[in-house]
Amino acid sequence: MKLKAIIVDDELHSLQTTELLVQKHCPKIEIIGLAESAEKGIQLIDKLKPDIVFLDIAMPVMNGFEMLQHITYKSFEIIFTTAYDEYAIKAFKVNAIDYLLKPIDPEELVQAMEKVKEKIDKHEQYNKIDELLKMIGQPEVRRKKVALSIDGKIKMIPFDSIIYCESESNYTYIYLTHDKRLMLSKTLKEVEKIIDHNGFFRVQNSYLVNLDHIKEYTRGEGGELIMSNGDEVRVSRKKKEELMKLLF
Repeated sequence: MKLKAIIVDDELHSLQTTELLVQKHCPKIEIIGLAESAEKGIQLIDKLKPDIVFLDIAMPVMNGFEMLQHITYKSFEIIFTTAYDEYAIKAFKVNAIDYLLKPIDPEELVQAMEKVKEKIDKHEQYNKIDELLKMIGQPEVRRKKVALSIDGKIKMIPFDSIIYCESESNYTYIYLTHDKRLMLSKTLKEVEKIIDHNGFFRVQNSYLVNLDHIKEYTRGEGGELIMSNGDEVRVSRKKKEELMKLLF
């Protein structure tokens, strides 16, 4: 009998890619539902009662951990799909939770599925979701750094060292303290999802700023920010009101 699985991911491309990989490499798994948001994920999990849930962490409005706090049905195995996040991964390892780093490697997918199937075949206890959520919320597990892939290496960048991020086509420049700058071959939207931090705000399409590094705000149609390194960043008219609520 096939195991039933649901995939939850807000990016349609990732959702479809994960589905295709599972269908191609895991013939004993049946995908019974796809959810493009945490809200829909909650509905599908409680309704369809899957054996396995592939769950993205960085989603807007409600992330993967927050979603788990709202589900009623919890008798399933979780496989998190995530970008690099050393604090979350620490929690996964302690709780014996399986995770797959994006982009998902087919061999790692097969290995994860074999471990999950073995647990289910042995009737082992399902993952203790409540314990995982408790650990994620502890101060020592909260993220203080973001892991970024640069020049073939994973660099751990403290959040408080990031002043702002600037988009340039399919690349993003990250301006750091001490006059340092990094370039990532990712869009600003992708970088925003990886950072996934309440202290950062998208003031317009091209800029994501660290609120703690704002020195001044100049009023105007949208306004203009002076960052801690002296750089000027324009605020879009649509984002002005929301920014004001965060600052004052």
